[in-house]
Amino acid sequence: MPFQLPADCLNEIFEYLEKDKASLYSCLLVNRLWCEISVRILWRDIWTTKPVTHGRRRLKVNPTILNTFITCLPNNSKTHLLKKGILNSTQISKTPLFDYASFCKVLSINEVGQTIIDIFKNQKYLAKEIMKMFMAKTSLKKLSYYSDPNTINLSFLRYPGAKDYLTKLSKLSCSSSIKSKFFYKLSQISCNIQSLSIEFKDIISDDLKILISSQNNLKYLSLIQYNNTDWRDIIPSLVKHSNTLIKLKLFLRKFCRIGQLSFITKLTNLQELVLLFRYNHHFDEINSKLQYITFPHLQVLKFPCAYPDHDMLIKFLENNGKNLKEFYIFSSDDSLNLAIAKFCPNLISLYTLFRNDKIETFKVILNSCQQLESFETHCNYELLSEKELLGALAKYSPKNFYRLKLSLANYLLDSRLVSEDLEDFPTNWKNRVPQKSFSFIIRGCTRSSETKEKYMSMVEKYKKLGINIRFDFSCYN
Repeated sequence: MPFQLPADCLNEIFEYLEKDKASLYSCLLVNRLWCEISVRILWRDIWTTKPVTHGRRRLKVNPTILNTFITCLPNNSKTHLLKKGILNSTQISKTPLFDYASFCKVLSINEVGQTIIDIFKNQKYLAKEIMKMFMAKTSLKKLSYYSDPNTINLSFLRYPGAKDYLTKLSKLSCSSSIKSKFFYKLSQISCNIQSLSIEFKDIISDDLKILISSQNNLKYLSLIQYNNTDWRDIIPSLVKHSNTLIKLKLFLRKFCRIGQLSFITKLTNLQELVLLFRYNHHFDEINSKLQYITFPHLQVLKFPCAYPDHDMLIKFLENNGKNLKEFYIFSSDDSLNLAIAKFCPNLISLYTLFRNDKIETFKVILNSCQQLESFETHCNYELLSEKELLGALAKYSPKNFYRLKLSLANYLLDSRLVSEDLEDFPTNWKNRVPQKSFSFIIRGCTRSSETKEKYMSMVEKYKKLGINIRFDFSCYN
């Protein structure tokens, strides 16, 4: 008789597959016990995401999920929708194998609305019954509610069970322009939101300020500005959480009014700071203050697009670089790269650029940052070539280094690597002690299937020789 792992052991194993939907689905089909355990994890977050150019990632739901929710509706809701002509007798007769809606810990108001619009002409009554059903379930962990044409304008916070359903809410993503009454009502129900993401679209209501102020342990804050919204009125509500905030992300597409960014200097317990600004002059307000700011716990610092004045940033690294584990900047300034080598010895992950005559600076970083495990950079004809990067990594990279990711400029239709370059690298890598498997990723590279096949064939050749190298291609959208 085959040995069956206890349910609690299976549950702990399946938790590691939470983001691997395909594997979880396979687990459903093994036997009833596996199905009962894995289905709860699979339905915890049923929304998939698709990337957009900037700002939040748009969610998408499979229409069959809506049909499953309909089967989960209580009988009185089904009867009501049948009388309204929204559902037919076949739809209301179906019963689900599980109460899938009770497993959902993540809810997107907009995507429920969009899916209903896609399938049904009259979506208001169906949306109301579905939201009533959710409010009667066990507690929600994450809520997404944005203002767009498909927003369900229902006062669902007043439905029976809403208080219990939202009391343990820990993550909220929303836009500032949804009805202010929602913010006020939520502030009375949910006071333990740890992660808050807000898209600003002109309006900042007093009720939004109340919601922010009412939280007891706000840790993660993401602010996204799509226009010239004045943030100054909301800053006191943000600064109130300076003792608990450990992660801050700011995304600015427009120029900020003076005084809106200075609050950053007061968040001295930050462990992660991501400033995604469109233009360098967006940093003008805080450039002069950078050299004096100290974040004793800062571990992650990212400037994915624009960046501050180099001289000021170097002084900032002098004060804060020692504890940095991850640094990301889209700059090829040599003095800054040398400062990274000098002031950031404990980096694990680094993204920066090197001009094509600065291979020695790259070697200095590899020798100085002995904890480095991952390096990402951009390649074009003005920057270091793939061959130079691979050669330096094989000879000078720290013992724990294992990952190189290259992003190619749009006008480089193919990688400049030739097969000989890829042959030399694994040979040199094999002589390392200890030898680690190596992950080499090229993004936006070749459009030639022949070139891809050549590289993959080379990788397979060296795997057979005992050299573990993983070579991945991914193209820009």
